Amino acid sequence: MFHCILTVLLGSAISQVSTTLPSNAIPQIDVVTRPEVTRPATAWRFDENAQGWAPLHECALSVDDHVLKVQASGDDPYFHRHVDLPKGTYLVRLKARSKTSGGGCVYWATQTSPGYSEDRSARFPMIHDGQWHDYTARVEADDRLTGLRVDPGSAAGVVEIDHVELDAVSVFPVAIQQINVLPDEVQFALVNTSEAKQTIEIDTIQRTFDAGEQWVLTKPLDKSQPLEAVSLVLKAAGFSPFRRTLFVHHPSAQAEWTIRKTGPLELQVGRNGRIARIYRDGKLVALLAPIVHFDGLLPELHEVAPKQPQPQKANDRVKPAAVQLQGDGVTVKIDLDGDELAVTIDSEKPCEGPVVRTLGDLEQELFAGLEYLGKGETSSSLLDVETNERFRFAPDRLKVTLPLMAVRTDRASVAVTWRDMQLQPIFAVPNFFDQTPDHRMALRGQRIEAVVRVTADSLEDQIRWAVQHNGGLPPLPKAPRTEEEQWALCLAALNGPLHTEQGWGHCAEDHWARHPFADHASTIWRLTGHAPELPQLVPGGAHIRNSAIYFVTGRARQWLDHQRRQVDDILRRQQPDGSFHYQGKYTQGHFEDTASGYCALPAMQLLEYARATGDRKALAAACKTLDYMRRFRTPRGAQTWELSLHTPDQLASAYLVWAYVRGYELTGDKSYLADARRWALSGVPFVYLWSCHPTMLYGTPPVYGATNWQAPLWIGLPVQWVGGVYAYALHLLAPHDETLDWDHLARGILITAEQMQYPDGQWVGLLPDSLELTQQERRPWRINPCALVSLRRVLDGKLDALAVAIDGDHRVVAPFPVTLGNGTAEIDAQPGVKYQVLVDGQRIVDVESQGHDVVRLGQP
Repeated sequence: MFHCILTVLLGSAISQVSTTLPSNAIPQIDVVTRPEVTRPATAWRFDENAQGWAPLHECALSVDDHVLKVQASGDDPYFHRHVDLPKGTYLVRLKARSKTSGGGCVYWATQTSPGYSEDRSARFPMIHDGQWHDYTARVEADDRLTGLRVDPGSAAGVVEIDHVELDAVSVFPVAIQQINVLPDEVQFALVNTSEAKQTIEIDTIQRTFDAGEQWVLTKPLDKSQPLEAVSLVLKAAGFSPFRRTLFVHHPSAQAEWTIRKTGPLELQVGRNGRIARIYRDGKLVALLAPIVHFDGLLPELHEVAPKQPQPQKANDRVKPAAVQLQGDGVTVKIDLDGDELAVTIDSEKPCEGPVVRTLGDLEQELFAGLEYLGKGETSSSLLDVETNERFRFAPDRLKVTLPLMAVRTDRASVAVTWRDMQLQPIFAVPNFFDQTPDHRMALRGQRIEAVVRVTADSLEDQIRWAVQHNGGLPPLPKAPRTEEEQWALCLAALNGPLHTEQGWGHCAEDHWARHPFADHASTIWRLTGHAPELPQLVPGGAHIRNSAIYFVTGRARQWLDHQRRQVDDILRRQQPDGSFHYQGKYTQGHFEDTASGYCALPAMQLLEYARATGDRKALAAACKTLDYMRRFRTPRGAQTWELSLHTPDQLASAYLVWAYVRGYELTGDKSYLADARRWALSGVPFVYLWSCHPTMLYGTPPVYGATNWQAPLWIGLPVQWVGGVYAYALHLLAPHDETLDWDHLARGILITAEQMQYPDGQWVGLLPDSLELTQQERRPWRINPCALVSLRRVLDGKLDALAVAIDGDHRVVAPFPVTLGNGTAEIDAQPGVKYQVLVDGQRIVDVESQGHDVVRLGQP
């Protein structure tokens, strides 16, 4: 709330009255960066010694030939230095060379926060080619700056630093702190953020602000045109000027329109080329407002196409003629065809357009790779990312997984797609650019080709449309090796640093305890035909379960008992309505204590048990959860070991697909299949369907958020183990649904995971936890490849784990392919192998294989 002076700007007249600026529900986000100037603050050049820098963790420092050498002894080296500088903004600039790996980071400490933490850190990518490179990190010290820490990568080795410089940053002293768009005026709340008196020019008027002083400037709205540009231009000595412009729509303003109609859509284009209105079934649902602009300035456009639509043949349908506009240095074409508007903008200089503004109350929204929100939520919020990386309204284009922005409101579903991935997408929900309650999607560039689809369809159908409109799923990447080479690589991983006398680790690092994991042992048996000799088995170990080893080592009863205990525990946790509820710190940021992914995992486990045993209680409980989960619209909440329940999550999509497919297979309820299809589409925006790096296409950034809301930020950072679980679920769906080629998508994800595996060296065959795209660097942890083996086998039509065969009378679980008929189970097995089968969830039969085995299913 502002208690300040209101300056009313009416031409040259200025009056002052006391006022209070009301709060505004629309987020107040700086979409225009204030100009800055820098000046040197201090510098460290290593002519003789380390200049006060000292090692803190897993490194040693020395100086040789005017270079600071950082000898890193582990994966987390860092060193620091005490400083004493005023609070403010600084740029840390360092020149370094290395042949290690990982990104760099600068942490800072202040007088009131003397420790180093993620909320006071700035990351930067590093190039590890042995050449000198300059790096910059931005420090925002809210109190006196007392310490700097540098993390030079994440691997052992030598990093050399030529110098470290610290520049003080001065930001344009006056900020626009709040904007209110009212029926007759726009209010701009200004504040002097500096600690000294400042004189600035506002439009054509000079004003002096005391330190910290707040002012509210009001501009009346003209409202004579459907679209009005309201600008504020600020200037201060020593800084470049900057402009803040809002575009305000006046629905009742009179104007001349060019009208095009097709089906339920009507397009009205203003004759002055500033705005277009989109009606669906007679209701105003969206705007192009403006159609195009140049940094807040509207060009003068005139129509050059015929005023009356001329019928044209397109795809055996008659569609109206396009609307063509032309102005000084820019041409625009808007072509209405069915439920799509194709908008083409050719400009001699950078511009923004079309600015698509969807009207109505938000139901769902998607910005592929960055945002996936539900009813009434806001983009660029703090709910999943609390650092400055939360600002996703004009993101690094490398973080966009496919060209799609979509908003579904209570009026319509509106999606925007494009093909040139060099264009800059702009996204604000609600529209904090113009401080209006609509929802804004736009593109920036010079040659802009966009397609806007306006329908009543679901958000998931807009995902399907975007994929198909842009040519379908891309061709598969080239597999990095043959099947034989792939299996050899995976065996090398399982016999490498993963393995000790105690068993295998989930990951290779010592942090991960070693156990005789069933998943690892089952994978080795599948690849070699020989079961490891283990005195005991521990369930799990990989991201995709593989329990075959229990059935080829005489432990089928142990497996069954463990499954029953697990199901009993799940049933105890299940609520009467079928839900599951989380208790812990990761409810922060979420509006409830449950989520789709949190419920889907136990539902999936219940269904797998019911499928194997025929247990009716487990099936009924699982179906109750499947029915409960229909209240969810966003895949989220599957990784509560480090992420908020609120965080959109592809692993949630995977569990949901898996559960609903099994629900459909066990009950025949086709509505479950529709749910599986919907959730499969929800996972597609977590997959890169374009590429500008060798390993990127079909990479899978796992979530739209950050661990502990701080770091690592997973947006734009593929984590292929998550994608692998999603791909496995897609394979389960593929026989039942052809909405997309699900096996093709799953195969692409698998191949990219195989590209990411370490091809040699210490971590040979292991899967990195993530891959930094720009530098193509693998990042720890180093994960066992068992899930990749399972995924490749099922996609190749081979059995990976346990086979389950069901007919009207019996069900059989076996470690080999099995078919049922005439009261028998026929099993194609490995001659000489002793194995077990589970019959009807109760009876365990021992078999010594003859190659083709027949087991009678009646009572023994």
